[in-house]
Amino acid sequence: MVKVSINNGKRVLEAKEGEMLIDVLSAQGIHLPSACGSKGNCGLCKLKVVEPEIPFTKHELERLFEDKRNEAFHLSCQISLKQDINIEIPQEYLTSQEYTAKLASRRLLTSDIIELTLELISPASISFNPGQYILIKVPPKEGRKAFMRPFSIASSNADTSFIQLNIRRNPGGICTSWIFDELKQGEVVKFSGPRGNFYMHNTERPMLFIAGGSGMAPVRSILKTMHHFRINRKAIYFFGALSHQDLFYLDEMEKLQKEMDDFRFIPALSNEPEGSSWQGERGLIPEVAERYLTGDVSEYEAYLCGKPAMIQSCISILTIKNIPSERTYFDLFNVAKSQK
Repeated sequence: MVKVSINNGKRVLEAKEGEMLIDVLSAQGIHLPSACGSKGNCGLCKLKVVEPEIPFTKHELERLFEDKRNEAFHLSCQISLKQDINIEIPQEYLTSQEYTAKLASRRLLTSDIIELTLELISPASISFNPGQYILIKVPPKEGRKAFMRPFSIASSNADTSFIQLNIRRNPGGICTSWIFDELKQGEVVKFSGPRGNFYMHNTERPMLFIAGGSGMAPVRSILKTMHHFRINRKAIYFFGALSHQDLFYLDEMEKLQKEMDDFRFIPALSNEPEGSSWQGERGLIPEVAERYLTGDVSEYEAYLCGKPAMIQSCISILTIKNIPSERTYFDLFNVAKSQK
């Protein structure tokens, strides 16, 4: 037998030699994110290996940034247990609750983004910080193991009996194909959580949100929570999409704008046909935000949610605008989300 020591021996598991580390952890209720059926393609199931030193696989070299490899991070789906191992796992993965829910409703928000409403069954309620995410369990299928996939909560934390998610279809993606093509209203959905450090911080600073596509989800959760609890903080939200057909929740954002004392919503389109009826902003959302952020904005907290290139562009702009990195919070999509 092989021993798996977690967080300096705070928990020790036993496994058979040759078992994959991700499977050993999952069998003990420790569910790391995964979106590729443990094939090493998504890069989500990373953890730190304290000892022994083990070589990186081809998939790890492709999916882990160099700084993470230098810190001895590995993909748990790529580690075949040959000897005792000492690993580090964030505490949230060891303590998060497992939930059973029913898919109460589903509706398309755009051609490739769907809204799911999950009604809690057991436990019957959930508590979370607005901006956090859950891990949905994708059931096994012939030739494929069950795996967990992270999605940000899109609803207010005032609603404890249900949660909403905004999910973009990933062409060829196993999880989103299951959600869009197979998962039916009324079916049971299992998930764990909540998790994540991307959430509204309890300060009185003005807030800057920049997001694109399904990055709407955690920002919507924060804004709806602020609205429900009458949290009066200055906030401006830049939301990017390709075309007018890719915008959603516009009526809801306009309603929040009217009912919240100091909130402004600015959508922008980067690929809207010239001559269309769109009267709003055009261009990439980081560039649009830069045009608006005049004067001294150094006191803002920044919340960014989108693809890595968008996040990096935003960080560069915010650095110039003197918003410090310790007040810049970001949630990266897809593979890059795991590199945080």
